[in-house]
Amino acid sequence: MIGEHNRARQVGLLRLLLLALSLAILAVGTDQRQAVMASGTVEAARWLVAVVAVIAGILVATVGWVRFPGQLVLHLVFDLVWISMLIFLTGGVSSPAVVLLFAVVLIANLVLPGVAPFVMPALASLVMAGNAIVYLAGSAPFPQAYIELSQQLVSIHRIIGMLAVQVGALFLVDLLGQLLSKRLHEQRIFTGELLDQLGEGVLAVDRLGLVAYVNAEASRLLGLPGDLAGRSVAIALADPGLEVPLRLLTASQVPTLERWEGPHHRHLVLRVTALTSRRGRLLGRTLLLADESRLRILEENAQRAAHLADLGAMAAGIAHEVRNPLTSLRGCAQELAEITGSAGQADAAALATIMIGEADRLARIVNDFLAMSRLRAPELGSVDLDLLFAETMRLARARSDLPLGISLVAQVADECPLAHADEGQLRQIVSNLINNALDAVLHVQGPAITCRAGPAPAGNPLGAPAVVIEVTDNGCGIPVELQERVFTPFFSTKAQGTGLGLSLVSRIVREHEGLLSLDSMPGHGTTIRVLLPARSQTREYRRALGR
Repeated sequence: MIGEHNRARQVGLLRLLLLALSLAILAVGTDQRQAVMASGTVEAARWLVAVVAVIAGILVATVGWVRFPGQLVLHLVFDLVWISMLIFLTGGVSSPAVVLLFAVVLIANLVLPGVAPFVMPALASLVMAGNAIVYLAGSAPFPQAYIELSQQLVSIHRIIGMLAVQVGALFLVDLLGQLLSKRLHEQRIFTGELLDQLGEGVLAVDRLGLVAYVNAEASRLLGLPGDLAGRSVAIALADPGLEVPLRLLTASQVPTLERWEGPHHRHLVLRVTALTSRRGRLLGRTLLLADESRLRILEENAQRAAHLADLGAMAAGIAHEVRNPLTSLRGCAQELAEITGSAGQADAAALATIMIGEADRLARIVNDFLAMSRLRAPELGSVDLDLLFAETMRLARARSDLPLGISLVAQVADECPLAHADEGQLRQIVSNLINNALDAVLHVQGPAITCRAGPAPAGNPLGAPAVVIEVTDNGCGIPVELQERVFTPFFSTKAQGTGLGLSLVSRIVREHEGLLSLDSMPGHGTTIRVLLPARSQTREYRRALGR
């Protein structure tokens, strides 16, 4: 949107046009005879225009002080006052200066917000009516001899007729101006919304180096305030961290292209091009900003997906080749354990029991392989984390190896939105993370696990409304040198771990176009954070609807 001082600058420039028109009216409307017989009046009109020109220059020079719409109204009221005086000095309702009132009414429709434009035709009509009354009362500012030669100036029928036509024309111009202003406003909104939805930041400057337009994405990527239109680009990008885009916008040569790490460690591509008219006339420059951060995430996800696809094919082959013989071996070992146990052969029974345990561990590995290879595409829907957390915690508390006195806490913030996810796969994520946390706190004093969910802050890496799920434990923690590998298939810090649990979690999160991060300190515990797309409805909103 156009700033108030920018509107005031437009009004100042248009006022200069009004002054030029008034000088033309004085030059054309006063021939030699009129100048002789009404020289005092003509001289007063010229002095009026000269004084207004000086005041107009001061107002244009101090345009930066304009901050409120009321000050713009005062600008236009000033124009009505001096134009009414000019009309009075140049013939009243018969003056050619009446056309300047129509210009003021049109300008008001283009630059004033709200209902202010509706007031201008009424004020202009009062100006015309006041001039008509003065002339009808016999107070025209001309010598009697001049009035006798120009009886139309004081003719009651002519004055009333012209007044009626001019008042009607003023309101007609106001109506047309409103339609034009509405069309321009709609066009500005349409253009702004279109540029906001491009997914790229757009910042345009004119030939004078003033910001002509900046969309919401550019403001977000550069950390700029909302209204910059009309300000110098050097002031708008005065922050030391914005030196690169400022340098590109003010460089001598265009087009230019440069990669840059912007605010919040975003990887941006800056492209500056010349902005020209259809006839090739230079209008200014345009800065386009593309955020590569999300593109890099997608590229990494694609590489991991290709790797996991190969792994899935191998897992399917292993499952077919190993699962059936493994089931037979476990059955034989279990039967052997029963036979040797009933025969009193304790050593043989113990060995058979070890065989059963190892067979079960191999079965878990095969099952995890199958889960990785058969992971279906998520069926996205709205998931209430309250219910999901309650069910997952109930299953976790049913584990037989829970540490004594463990604290299992689930917290879902009131403002937490609905997760946009596959409910079954999201349950897998939370269940895997809680089970890993339980394994980490088996041998600590005062074991505690907290599962939290809430809305992601504005400006999160997903660039859209998101929900954050955190699982925190006070267990043994993960060494720094191993933290990068915990989401890699087959890597595990547990003696009996398959190394596929967190890898499966990572894959599900990526399939949901989310993000996964880990924060751990050896001896102090671990926090795993999942960022997933979210719905806009919060718990408070649903509670208000009685859901």
